[in-house]
Amino acid sequence: MQARNDIAFGLLCGLVEESEGSLHPDAARYSGQMDAYRHLLDLGALGAGDGVGSSILCPWCGMGDLEGIRFEQGGRQGYCTDCGWVDLASDQVTRLRVDITRIVRWLASALGLAGRYQHEEMVPTALWRLGEIEHRRKRRTIFFGRRLSDPALTPIIEARLRTACAPGCGVLITTTPDVPQAIQAAGHLVVPLRAVAHLRKAGFVIENLDAYLDGSAGIGERDSETSLRLMHSGRIAVIDGERHALSPQVYGFLSVLAQGGGDPVHKRTIADALEIDVDKCKGADICKRHKAVYRTFVAHDNDGHYWLKPEFVNDQRR
Repeated sequence: MQARNDIAFGLLCGLVEESEGSLHPDAARYSGQMDAYRHLLDLGALGAGDGVGSSILCPWCGMGDLEGIRFEQGGRQGYCTDCGWVDLASDQVTRLRVDITRIVRWLASALGLAGRYQHEEMVPTALWRLGEIEHRRKRRTIFFGRRLSDPALTPIIEARLRTACAPGCGVLITTTPDVPQAIQAAGHLVVPLRAVAHLRKAGFVIENLDAYLDGSAGIGERDSETSLRLMHSGRIAVIDGERHALSPQVYGFLSVLAQGGGDPVHKRTIADALEIDVDKCKGADICKRHKAVYRTFVAHDNDGHYWLKPEFVNDQRR
């Protein structure tokens, strides 16, 4: 359960950073992480968006696009040239969308601010003031921000932060994995949401925020860092300080190994999760465009087993 929560939370943070906060239904279905996406749907963090996604693969055979969608007796059906008319759930044909307002409410509630403050949207869909907390006799204004590295939003967010409260009195919690220097220069403490929050049935639980407020938790990234700590929040692997964006398939492959907790995972399990033929499930082939990532983080044997190297097993929990 804990592993599913961690993976789901990482996926959620990644979607919050998307400009529209949405995902094509097939991208979720064939990601190898459908269980985590369903968990987010059950929690209400994700919901079915408006309209029908384009180019929907038949969920029965997965071979061709549905050629037509209709409403029949209160439900949706799609027409596949091989399967005929098939019943469809809403999350199979509509884009999955993050309820950003709910995420803001969850965070305010987890911080104990919901009953005392009304959150304020300072930059539309990007920056919110949640309220104030007191830590060691010092009042701090809490903000939540997303898409901080968007060139169109960065100067607006930076300007609002500079005038919102005195330098050093603000705490900016964010899903943005690489916060621009301009925003950091506004003088407020920047805290990754993934570092202080955990996903639970009722929303978020906040832990470790005091360590950031006390200055005992490092926020910067070491030049020589090699880790997978940004894998779920940004689909990024860090090798010697250099960031490598992960393709959906490589991300799915590494996520399956992360769930294994360092234990060997057979290629049949990986193939099932990625929904590919087991004969085509070879780590070197899956990562052929990410050779450095494969060499750095993955170990294997000659019997079809793969696992994360021990030093990287707990990276995603940092």
